[in-house]
Amino acid sequence: MQRHKSINTAAAVLWASAFLLAALVIVQAGRLPGNPAYAEMGLESGGYTLLTTDSGRGGDAAPNELLYIIDSREEVVLVYEIEDARQNQIILRDGGSLQNLFATGRR
Repeated sequence: MQRHKSINTAAAVLWASAFLLAALVIVQAGRLPGNPAYAEMGLESGGYTLLTTDSGRGGDAAPNELLYIIDSREEVVLVYEIEDARQNQIILRDGGSLQNLFATGRR
């Protein structure tokens, strides 16, 4: 006696839709932009590291820039902001000991 397995049409349609949706999700996820971290400029010399980046403030024509200075000898970080490069002014925003900063981050 042979048994014939019948395929439930509704179940087959649901499974096909599930696979189609999964494929569409994978394709769309591949199109999503990543979250790259851009540092416009980085420089290291004599125990100092300098990094600049856009602060996210200011317009496209004159964005505010941040300057991070890391002194590896004294284990200090300083953060400066350049609000408008045309003013030739740099403002100290924050700074402190790297040891304290990492200790606070571990808490």
